[in-house]
Amino acid sequence: MQDTGIVRRIDELGRVVIPKELRKTLRIREGDPLEIYTNKDELIFKKYSPISSINAYAEAVADGIEEVIEKTCIITDNDAVIYVSGKNKDAVGKVISTDLEKVMRERKSVILNKSDGGNMVSIIKGEESQAENQIIVPIVTESGDCYGSVLVYDKDKGTRFTPTDVRFAKLGASFLSKQFD
Repeated sequence: MQDTGIVRRIDELGRVVIPKELRKTLRIREGDPLEIYTNKDELIFKKYSPISSINAYAEAVADGIEEVIEKTCIITDNDAVIYVSGKNKDAVGKVISTDLEKVMRERKSVILNKSDGGNMVSIIKGEESQAENQIIVPIVTESGDCYGSVLVYDKDKGTRFTPTDVRFAKLGASFLSKQFD
């Protein structure tokens, strides 16, 4: 555990303020849920990822999409990559890009094709996308909360996503969102 040297007092209502520098570093925004753990005499706060709580479903959705449409599928929460179908698992746990965060905030599906002049959305912070085609579908609950995204991508310049491919990505996001309602 890293010592920050920051000390805060608890107010009369039992609240403690997490300093802005730490919130920024840990990507904690207003309204973000935090899990609270204890370890002997320690109190530990951890950013809560609802998608991680349904990890088995996320894996099944991603693997199922890849099996049917034969394209790589990625599941993210609002901060990081949770699961990648197929062999390339290097992205799991990496922080998502601000461009992907923006797509999720807008809560609208995006279908991009590089050959049509579409700018591919970077998935991982600090890494350029290698995709030629992308489908990005935010995972949005009925109450309007966005918990992550389902991404399908393809590196083949000669292919295009079909309407069925798009429907599978939307179905995956819809299924995952229903786990929270």
